[in-house]
Amino acid sequence: MAMVRRAASPYNVNAVALAVLPEALRDQQYVKDYVAEVQHGRTLLQREFRTLGLEYWSSRANFVLVRVGPAHMEFIQALRTRGILVRDRNSDPGCEGCVRLTVGSGEDMRALIDALHGVIKTIHTRREVKV
Repeated sequence: MAMVRRAASPYNVNAVALAVLPEALRDQQYVKDYVAEVQHGRTLLQREFRTLGLEYWSSRANFVLVRVGPAHMEFIQALRTRGILVRDRNSDPGCEGCVRLTVGSGEDMRALIDALHGVIKTIHTRREVKV
């Protein structure tokens, strides 16, 4: 099982989710609302990255890739302590110092943006003290 887990995506879709998928897709108002929420959240997130001076790649998905630099592990851990999980993409080719943040609901995005400001400020302050 350990080998299977290493090869499997951490976001595998289970049989129940696949069984209800056709019904979920029939609810076009829900789909439209979800898409609008993701688009709005992604716009907010990208705006905050610009405000914070972080390099990111413009996205059309429900996530945004951002370069936080050498402090990426500190960034990931600081968000984790605030209950926010992000994907470490540092080992992907061309993604040194990068993390991937998923767009969530309006409430989730407010929490993420608040946490981003606090974490970036803390990391920046620590880096200034060390220099």
